[in-house]
Amino acid sequence: MTGPRALADGILAMVSPAAQQPGQRRRPRVPPADRLIWTAVMALMSLGTVMVLSSSVMLADRKFGAPGFFWTRQLLWWGLATLLLVISSRLDHRRFRFWALLILLSGLAGLLVVLLLPPVKGVHRWITVGPLSWQPAEGFRLAFVVYAAAFLAKRGDEIVWFRRWWVLVAVLTAGSALLMLQPEFSAVLTLWATAGILLVAAGIRWRHILPALSIAVVAAFVIVYGFGYKKSRVDDWQAGLTVADGSYQVRQSKIALGSGGLLGQGLGQGRAKMSYLPEPHTDFILSSIGEELGFAGVTLVWLAFGLLVYRGWKAAMRAPDRFGYLLCIGIGGSLFVNSVLNAAVATGLSPSTGLPLPFVSYGGSSLLCTAIGWGMVLNVSRFRVACG
Repeated sequence: MTGPRALADGILAMVSPAAQQPGQRRRPRVPPADRLIWTAVMALMSLGTVMVLSSSVMLADRKFGAPGFFWTRQLLWWGLATLLLVISSRLDHRRFRFWALLILLSGLAGLLVVLLLPPVKGVHRWITVGPLSWQPAEGFRLAFVVYAAAFLAKRGDEIVWFRRWWVLVAVLTAGSALLMLQPEFSAVLTLWATAGILLVAAGIRWRHILPALSIAVVAAFVIVYGFGYKKSRVDDWQAGLTVADGSYQVRQSKIALGSGGLLGQGLGQGRAKMSYLPEPHTDFILSSIGEELGFAGVTLVWLAFGLLVYRGWKAAMRAPDRFGYLLCIGIGGSLFVNSVLNAAVATGLSPSTGLPLPFVSYGGSSLLCTAIGWGMVLNVSRFRVACG
């Protein structure tokens, strides 16, 4: 039986110009990647697949008459994500530095194409092909991280001068404008937060950081209260802080988390998915985990995220070049921002954002892009082994 690793090796042999040809010397064996990253990624993806089945079965039966509707699609995404994870982990990450501009343009093209398509549920967020949908915002976030890492790596120590990185801010602003036209404000938030982490890691001066933070906060207030974008969600969240009413989703999410106790009610035994908690398999899957697997299950999820961020940082510290260092920081920072915001929404600490829990929530766009990104981190970690 052909596994994802064997299939990835076959694909790499076809696309790699350095692939072994008859009569040529055998290629050196690729050093192993960080096993702890592998373990954490596969554990989160496997848990997500199980929890998607448990939390979506009633919703799928009610909406489509097929209890496994969401799960079968998630299985397909799981297999494809595993394949892409293996492939990207075995591609030399330095190649992405030379492809960075092309990757960025592809990400921007996705944001433009989705705006030309008919809206779905009143927004332009998905490109639908047959039974599958793609969210270009997820692809653009990964594309921006790759481009920003290549851009900042090329500038080196010159990054202390604003005139050397204003182009990156212009790219970020253009991408944010296209995202706001969808509209997708939560993606803009995570994008700017990830960019901030990258700029700090690259060595930007603090006298540039503080004004930028001030401008970002003012811009967010203007968008929410000046233009009224997502103001209802903010109002619901504020109401939920002082009175029993407020956001229905957040209230049900907190009930689900609280009812799980220490060890949970048991896999498949949760009640929140019985039409109480909207989107129990996507944005609020952490609440489903808390209800069925309890505090222990949520803790294990956060230990896995913590392990990924830590090992990503270790890979960055041991990267063979500045691009690899910034790539690991950007991908690890993006995972950290997304997972923290998702948990903040589930626990009522933030207004609802619509962000999925990386590797765990239902959906292919986030899962595939996150898998590709962490495959790149795995590739960087191979050099640590090679260099000793």
